[in-house]
Amino acid sequence: MKLLSVLVLALAATAGLYVTSDGASDGASREIATASDGHYSLYRVGGAERCLVERAGDAAQGRFHLVLEPGCGDVDERLALVRFGRDEGDGLLSFLSEDGSSVVEFAVADGIAYESVRPEAPIFQLLSEF
Repeated sequence: MKLLSVLVLALAATAGLYVTSDGASDGASREIATASDGHYSLYRVGGAERCLVERAGDAAQGRFHLVLEPGCGDVDERLALVRFGRDEGDGLLSFLSEDGSSVVEFAVADGIAYESVRPEAPIFQLLSEF
């Protein structure tokens, strides 16, 4: 819930700001929603593929369930391992595997999106979906 609150506040503060995508494969621009209902798009910077991510409810040990659409393996094969998310409390958001190990870690990028900090490459962006 903390992650969702942070995203909603950040997006509300930038209401009216839109970046539109022309379908180009550079992955540099995406349309940003001004509110979120737990649905997000995950992009690999420089790639055209996107992966839809849904926060599906709370789990044990401060984690929450994540549901990634089947095509997430097209963005990066490691995403197929993701089962949970966890707000680390220091501005980091972790996507975790079934055994709790970190697959991808995100940090707040520009108040609108999260950007991956681990692994160092490729870089992923996580954006609110409307």
